[in-house]
Amino acid sequence: MSNAPYNGYSGQQRARIMPAYRRLTGRHAPFEGEPCAMCGDPDRPQGEWHSEDYSEPFSFQPPQSYPLCKPCHSRLHKRFNAPPAEWELFCLHLEAGGYGSEFVQLRSLPERRALGQKITSGHKVELPVIRVRTAGPYWWRSLTLDPESLVAPWARPRPLRPRPDEAAFRRAFEQAELSDRDIAFLRAHAGALRRTATMRVLAREALGKDDPKTANLLYGKLAGRLTSLLKWEPDLRNDGSPIRMSLLAEGWWPSGREYEWTMVPSAAEAVRNWSEGSWSRRQPTHVPQVGVVTTVPEQASKDIKVINSLEDEVLNVFGV
Repeated sequence: MSNAPYNGYSGQQRARIMPAYRRLTGRHAPFEGEPCAMCGDPDRPQGEWHSEDYSEPFSFQPPQSYPLCKPCHSRLHKRFNAPPAEWELFCLHLEAGGYGSEFVQLRSLPERRALGQKITSGHKVELPVIRVRTAGPYWWRSLTLDPESLVAPWARPRPLRPRPDEAAFRRAFEQAELSDRDIAFLRAHAGALRRTATMRVLAREALGKDDPKTANLLYGKLAGRLTSLLKWEPDLRNDGSPIRMSLLAEGWWPSGREYEWTMVPSAAEAVRNWSEGSWSRRQPTHVPQVGVVTTVPEQASKDIKVINSLEDEVLNVFGV
């Protein structure tokens, strides 16, 4: 397995899944005898498989893990380095019933480039059916081409550490006697693009001013109250002090941008699905949705310990 990051997981975290499977089952690899989950090739090499989710506890079944043939597995990971039209053409080839190994066998490089140019130009490309296959949707069609997904927490299907479920968060919201300001923070964060925002953006939305230090202090206190209500053990900094925001979000520092927090899915769902009556008792007049402009980071994220040290640095600056 490559030591490169993928889907917001470091190479170190990804490397843990194979030993975990062998300890759990005593077998070399999952999906013995199963065909490729992308192209359907029945001659998939045993031991070749792929995971979209490296959070623990690990899962060795779809939609977290899939059996893949080598050509499909390779193109899946290389989709970030290839022109988008090439990935689209490969997907069309699979939808036409082609095996991954047949992609370069059936079409020459000049032909593939010509088809790619048509796709880039916005023309519809239809490939002749090679084999009849079950109609989609196909899981690999929803994969992002954004290179930032390699390292960003928003790309993880689950947080690195398990969090309370949606129902638990909703109960905590009910018990916390949330103020209008608390609600504004939660709704702005849950409604942000990819559930991700900086404290500066959250300050503008919840406080109406450009004051990230105050936002970090107030939102951190809210996270601390919820942590106590849920009796959840927060992540720790290198000095052993708790990171109160870790209940609600996972943080990272993208290259060239301010520190960002990605709200964990169960908390975001709880915010969105909490009864309108509960929100309307004290909800602010208007909290617009937040968008976060993304760029490609210059370096891969490191292990979670490094992320914690970055949080330590930022939170010390902000006083939380």
